[in-house]
Amino acid sequence: MIKTARWAFQLDRHDVRSTVPAPIRAMLQNGLLDRAFQEALRPEFLFPAIADSSPWMGGLGDTKTFTRKGLLAPVTTPITGSDPSVATYSIEQWSVTMDQYANSVDTNMLISAHALASKYVADVQTLGINAGQSLNQIARNKLYAAYAGGRTWCTTAGGSDTSIIVQSVAGFTHVMVNGVPTPVSASSPLNVTVEGVANTVTGVNTGTNTLTLGTARADVVGDYLIASNAPTTIRPTGDTAYDLTTSNVATFAHFRAAVTRLRKMNVPTVNGYYVAHIDPDTEAQLFTDSDFKQALQGRVDSPIYRDLSIGRFGGIDWVRNNETATLLGGTGGNVTVHRPIVLGAGALIASPFSETGTLLSGTGVEDVPDISMINAAPGVDVALIVRPPQDRLQQNLATSWSWVGDYGVPSDSLANSDPALFKRGVVIEHG
Repeated sequence: MIKTARWAFQLDRHDVRSTVPAPIRAMLQNGLLDRAFQEALRPEFLFPAIADSSPWMGGLGDTKTFTRKGLLAPVTTPITGSDPSVATYSIEQWSVTMDQYANSVDTNMLISAHALASKYVADVQTLGINAGQSLNQIARNKLYAAYAGGRTWCTTAGGSDTSIIVQSVAGFTHVMVNGVPTPVSASSPLNVTVEGVANTVTGVNTGTNTLTLGTARADVVGDYLIASNAPTTIRPTGDTAYDLTTSNVATFAHFRAAVTRLRKMNVPTVNGYYVAHIDPDTEAQLFTDSDFKQALQGRVDSPIYRDLSIGRFGGIDWVRNNETATLLGGTGGNVTVHRPIVLGAGALIASPFSETGTLLSGTGVEDVPDISMINAAPGVDVALIVRPPQDRLQQNLATSWSWVGDYGVPSDSLANSDPALFKRGVVIEHG
């Protein structure tokens, strides 16, 4: 009777561990290993959820311009004669640019097979988190560039000249000319105030954060610059984040002021409430405010944000969001300034490429790679692309995500005869 030999593949005998990269060796250890990868700490992907979706077709680098019309002025006096006067209304525009965002990982399927937990599955999960976090921050950065722009301070002292180096040039690069965003220039200057004195910006160097002024002046560190069309921002004190200290904490009164501003601008709500994105530090400070705690007693649960919401009260859906932007402010440049934002409907427009999942249709090779559209964040679908192995042993698999599109922020420059741009949100700054 012939006995069949029984054997097992042993990592200590067949030295695979020493041939793989060090970060992967832990998965091939000889001791016990959990068969499932545990998820890493990750943020929630909340900023894309506020965006209205407007898919479009276009090539990379193409720009799409949206147009929004204003209203006719109310007529409160009777006409003279038999015909009324001819009225006109203004328009405003904003643009999005078709750009591609992507990332990729390679998986050696032989190594994945040796690991107790599938490295391929872990790679795909990690790639999905990366896609969601990337698009979340793209949407966040677009919002803050608009709603926190037009207000900055001088960072470098200098003699009397027309150049001033500032903390940020966001909100100073364009001026509205007949409703069209136009680059700032000598022929299209942006009106500003510098330490309360009227001036103009006639040029911008985004690489060095330098503004060219129409009138020469001597610069002092901390001097504030405010554009004539700067969005409304709220802080406990001062004109910019430079004036804040750690004692300038957030209170419920700041958020009431934000709601008041949005209501005065007739900004529509999101299912009956505005949405406040706050980080843990803002939340902790609010819970020391007696007005906030009293208002919290009358809260109702949010059916939209569920576990992420503190509740609904004060006209606001209060949402915990660790990805809320901060910046370094204070006179020493070492104060972490938190910037919760209160938003209404229509504050952000998502403009994805509409046919990402069908790019290979009709080519005859559409079934070679596996292309799936995956919901990586609320309202955001990305392409998950699995490319077949290209090596001779058919072991190295490439997995990628791709999203083509842009986020746009409507300026609402024509609304309510108010000079401020970007009226659908309010940024609150505190130490």
